[in-house]
Amino acid sequence: MKNSRYILFALFVSMLMSITAQLDPTYRQYRFNALLINPAQAGANDFDDVSVLGTQYWVNMPGAPRTLTLSGNMRPMDNVGIGATIVADENGPVTTSSANLLGAYHLKLSDAWKLSLGLKASAINHSVMLSQLKTTQQNDPDMQNDLATGLSFNAGYGFLAYTDRFYVGFSQQRVAAYRFQSVDMASYIDQRSGYISYAGYDFDVSERLSFRPSVLTIFGHGGPLFLDANANFTFDEIFDFGVSYQLNGSLGSIFGITIKERLKIGYAYSYPVNRLNTVSIQSHEVALRLILNKKKLKTAESPRFFN
Repeated sequence: MKNSRYILFALFVSMLMSITAQLDPTYRQYRFNALLINPAQAGANDFDDVSVLGTQYWVNMPGAPRTLTLSGNMRPMDNVGIGATIVADENGPVTTSSANLLGAYHLKLSDAWKLSLGLKASAINHSVMLSQLKTTQQNDPDMQNDLATGLSFNAGYGFLAYTDRFYVGFSQQRVAAYRFQSVDMASYIDQRSGYISYAGYDFDVSERLSFRPSVLTIFGHGGPLFLDANANFTFDEIFDFGVSYQLNGSLGSIFGITIKERLKIGYAYSYPVNRLNTVSIQSHEVALRLILNKKKLKTAESPRFFN
């Protein structure tokens, strides 16, 4: 890294990644598929499912982040949950692809409380496409070679304590650092993931209406604190609607519908409330979930808010 432009670019990548929690994408509808943020969520529902989630941030902004995820979640035994996720994330010149296997054990603490302990194993390919960038100096030799980790392996863990109405979770998506094949980027990028904590509660406003507030934070990733707060309502266990706010980031709305108890469709729209609104005024996220093998479980064996 003798060339100063190379160092400036590395610093730019570091700041860019801070926006998305250091190499890890964020989701507006994390309650729709909490398996993406915590392996301890595997088997937490009273059904098996397959879910797809797509996010487009900051429409019309060059290099804006885009994320597509596919996941499956099931509980083959009473206290054991397993899951799998595939994530494809693009953030300017930075691209990440990962395949993840997850497992969780749900331990009964009392008649009301359960504790889930989860682990995740990941296969990841991460790259920075320097050759796609435009530079002030044509054919800059320091910008011709892309950075890549190659196929690397990592692990994560998580905890989840819950009743049928309240939950609190904690996780770390990756415990080992990324290591690029051609250059040491440790001085410029926090290559480990941050810590995720989140909590929520379900209130019955009436027999047909539920209020479901939740909050999620990401911290310890080398950037500013990430805070996401949601205030959602569910009507007749069919229609979902609410608002979301990301600290110093965006304000948005969330909508959802359940069709014949088998298909869930969710949509989130957000508007930046920082300087990004001079470049782009909208982000979109669409989520689909196919529900399989709905089980009859006792109270507190499956929290309502993950359904």
